[in-house]
Amino acid sequence: MTKERSLIRNTAVVGAGTFLSRITGLIREILVSSMFGASWVTDVFFVAYTIPNLLRRLFAEGALSTSVIPVFSQYSEKSHDESQKFIYSIFTGLTLVVSVVCVIGIAFSPWIVEMVGVGFRSEPDKIHMAINMTRIMFPFLLIISWSALVMGILNTLHIFSWSAIAPVFFNAGTILTLLLLRAYAGPYSLAIGVLIGGIGQFVIQLYPFYKKGFVLKFFRKFWQDPGFREVIRLMLPVTLALAVGQINTLVDRIIASTCQEGAVSALYYADRLLELPLGIFGIALSTAILPSLSQLVFKNNPQEWNNTFSQGIRLVLFIMIPITTYLAIFRNEAIRLIYERGMFDTVASQMTAQSLLFYLPGLVFFSMNHIITKAFYSLKDTVTPVRISVIMVGVNVVLDLILVRYLSFSGLALATSLVAVLNCICLFISLKRKHAFYEKDHTFCYWLVKIIILNLLFIGLCWGILHVVQNLQSILSLLAFFGISVVVFSLIYILLSQSIGLKEGKSIWSFILRKLVGKG
Repeated sequence: MTKERSLIRNTAVVGAGTFLSRITGLIREILVSSMFGASWVTDVFFVAYTIPNLLRRLFAEGALSTSVIPVFSQYSEKSHDESQKFIYSIFTGLTLVVSVVCVIGIAFSPWIVEMVGVGFRSEPDKIHMAINMTRIMFPFLLIISWSALVMGILNTLHIFSWSAIAPVFFNAGTILTLLLLRAYAGPYSLAIGVLIGGIGQFVIQLYPFYKKGFVLKFFRKFWQDPGFREVIRLMLPVTLALAVGQINTLVDRIIASTCQEGAVSALYYADRLLELPLGIFGIALSTAILPSLSQLVFKNNPQEWNNTFSQGIRLVLFIMIPITTYLAIFRNEAIRLIYERGMFDTVASQMTAQSLLFYLPGLVFFSMNHIITKAFYSLKDTVTPVRISVIMVGVNVVLDLILVRYLSFSGLALATSLVAVLNCICLFISLKRKHAFYEKDHTFCYWLVKIIILNLLFIGLCWGILHVVQNLQSILSLLAFFGISVVVFSLIYILLSQSIGLKEGKSIWSFILRKLVGKG
């Protein structure tokens, strides 16, 4: 199997699992929006969820899994006993550190809530509920950290499917909790659901983990393991990079809480919709590419490393540019289909669609940033992305304060997109200057011209039927349109790409044929 086919296959596996998790996530969001709308209750929940979720991205699904993969790639070439000892060490150290963080977070929840929900300070009921929700959700951090460790091990072994579908069980746990406990716990069922969902996400990954002969248990002298120390060395800069990146989200929430009611929720719902394609394609591709890049660095094969990296960048552009166009043109209809029901009224729908429009320019660059950052991590350079991220925090704050004056809460979404563009440019320049492994792709500009031509044709296709779609009113008619158009437009796009000589379209088409009819 060629490297490109392997990358497409692994991305498809992760993307399929991510698709299921995003769909169940959307069902969860639809349920939440239907039960609570874009109201002060959801504003309180999203503020309370900010810090536990931020720490999850730092310690768990961000820094931990990313740092474990390059190190465990080396251990996987050694004996099973050494690999198991490495896992013991990471599990023990992780449990100790995160447990302390959880205790501190629960104790200081009042201060945390007042810091994040600055707009709630004059409303005691909101503050009280946010504090209680924060305390309920903090143990989620420990559970999801264990889940991230197992995910990193499985991904290193190229077992992507179980980790990809694990979030489905998080969403299922949340949904079941809402349905069963809302009548008894009210808004607190949102927080309890996060905790139950985290347990489901962790437990489902244990089956393939145990099947590979690994177990989780405590190890007294965990700090003596050289692999543990190497993970810590890599993890600290990654954590800092993610921390300064998450500060952007924190700043957005703080400023949004001072805007009109529902602003925090509108930004959140728009961001969740944006994460559907980002997770299925952008993050899935970066997840699939990191183990391959890390192994190529370990084998000192710069030519294959560059080929794999270039394929990753081209694939993400090939896929994400038309998705951005499609969502921008049909954003209002997408929001109506997904969210507009129950307590989620037309005003909330318009606010969310407006937020989505300003998030969308950054979608391609969010995806590229994931790929480029993983390239740095495969080279065990976790410092450079930190430095760039620190600069971007300052840029984001300045843009937030300027744009919110003219565009209200939508300005926060636009600032996020502009920061993604600048971050991408800085990462590319730094990769070229600092690492001899990276070589410039001299055919990229010619390839990019073809992509631009292809997507101009695609824009014309979308605009051509927009006036018809705007007249659709019922949920069933909108559902039928999106179901049919996604399939038909994708096929047209792939076939057009082949006609102008883009091999990405040919590779994806061959993959589809092999899976569906055993040809190609």
